Amino acid sequence: MGDRHWKYHRLDDNGCFIDEFKIGVEYFLDFAFSQSNPEFCSRNRIRCSCKKCMNGEWHHRVTVQCHLTEKGFMNGYVVWLAHGEQSVRK
Repeated sequence: MGDRHWKYHRLDDNGCFIDEFKIGVEYFLDFAFSQSNPEFCSRNRIRCSCKKCMNGEWHHRVTVQCHLTEKGFMNGYVVWLAHGEQSVRK
């Protein structure tokens, strides 16, 4: 998922969700929920990276997916530190 520009391009000119965004959200969720360290994934919940929660709230997958779809990702969240990532994969 390279440079992750997809995180900030949710909608096309017609207001429809861009396929790359939908695929990227699934990629993010799969990565986040694959973490075994309870600091990152606990009781089947992760920190929500939407613009409202800003990694401050823990939610189940479907809620995080809804938040990201409706509100978008918080600004500047390039390296997913709150979800177990150490550095951006190239």
